[in-house]
Amino acid sequence: MHIAILEAGRTNPDMPAEFQDYPDMFETLFTGQTSNAIFQFSNVSIIDGMFPESVNHYDGYLITGSAYGVYDDAPFSATLMEFIRTIFTAGKPLIGICFGHQVIAHALGGYAAKFDGGWGIGTMQVKVVGAADWMPSNTSHLDLIHVHQDQVISLPPHAIRLAESDFCKNAAFAIGKQVFSIQGHPEFTPAYTNALINIREDRIGKYRAATARTSLKNPHDGRKVGGWILDFFAAHDGAS
Repeated sequence: MHIAILEAGRTNPDMPAEFQDYPDMFETLFTGQTSNAIFQFSNVSIIDGMFPESVNHYDGYLITGSAYGVYDDAPFSATLMEFIRTIFTAGKPLIGICFGHQVIAHALGGYAAKFDGGWGIGTMQVKVVGAADWMPSNTSHLDLIHVHQDQVISLPPHAIRLAESDFCKNAAFAIGKQVFSIQGHPEFTPAYTNALINIREDRIGKYRAATARTSLKNPHDGRKVGGWILDFFAAHDGAS
């Protein structure tokens, strides 16, 4: 099964060189997972204006995070939103992470915007409030690394909320068996997030940055969610 990782952003250039770009982070996350053997991943740099010639070129799609917001006039935004609608109409499985989560909601009739509550950053717990085939039924909560100012304010038509918190009402959602979208970053590591906090502390604020650093000492469920992503895609193998 051939999955396109639509690269909507890159690692901050001020970050230490040891840290990977987003597509490589996802491949690292998926390495060694039970169902990973059936997948081939390809990076498509939509941030550079590169899009697949046909939606049928790939079996599924994952949209990464980005420093852009859905309200920014990013050069690729209009094309991406139209391509999201094309993916959805074609019945292809689609995953969104952080910016990807927000732009999918926005493109399919929901709404995303900058949150007036400020930064959500560090390892944050969300309550699981919905069910999906790729999520174990006994999951009550998730601890995931978050780095965001923007949020999905309203869900698209026919979407169900899968997870929420007091800080982020729409922390994850699904549309049928075709869309799985998450605000948190299962691909981020505590080391990467700590380094990101260091270069953004003036924007985040000292107190929130310190709280986030402390939270990153706690275990997180990134690898678990990485497995769910693969299970979500695997359910479509041979069906696309």
